[in-house]
Amino acid sequence: MVVIVGVRNVRTVLDDGEFHCPECGGDRRYQYGLGRRYLIVLGLHVMPLSRAAGSVECAVCRLGFDRGVLDVPTGRRLTVLLRDVTRALAVGALVAGGESSPAARAAAVCAVRDAGVAAYTDELLAADLYAHVGDDDAAEALDALADHLVPEGRARLVSVAAMVALADGPYRTLELDMLLSAGARLGLTRAETDRVLDEAAGHMPL
Repeated sequence: MVVIVGVRNVRTVLDDGEFHCPECGGDRRYQYGLGRRYLIVLGLHVMPLSRAAGSVECAVCRLGFDRGVLDVPTGRRLTVLLRDVTRALAVGALVAGGESSPAARAAAVCAVRDAGVAAYTDELLAADLYAHVGDDDAAEALDALADHLVPEGRARLVSVAAMVALADGPYRTLELDMLLSAGARLGLTRAETDRVLDEAAGHMPL
């Protein structure tokens, strides 16, 4: 009698969603699951063998990745984070010195609109200012974003906040403190942040 014996990998899906696929280079659907090898006799699973480590499988390229790949934000998530950080930094710059200045408020509204919130208005800015409770407003978003930006991107965010601070005149002490803190949160050195602030000041009309 001939007995057909083999080994089959069986995968159990535990989660799914959207992630940034490093192979495809863009946002893709994924499934996260655990695998196990079974001894097969006459097409039946008769004995569980070794377990396979959990993996993330891309729905497009079908490659498997370690679960740590899910820590990388999707393009969609990065866009939201950039908007949130720009908004928080613009509000923080106003709270530090230019809250009552029409020029500074207009610069803040423009910065947030340029970040992708086209419907942002002075009324929404007023609501953000009212809800502002301190530097913690921006800290969480800055921490979440910093590791995923190149140095030029980090410097750009500080520059945007600096232009809001400068819209009503030279930097005030509290504005400088806020901007230096933001630069540090984004992973810039003090020298790098100082250079960004000096360049922003050099672009303002006398």
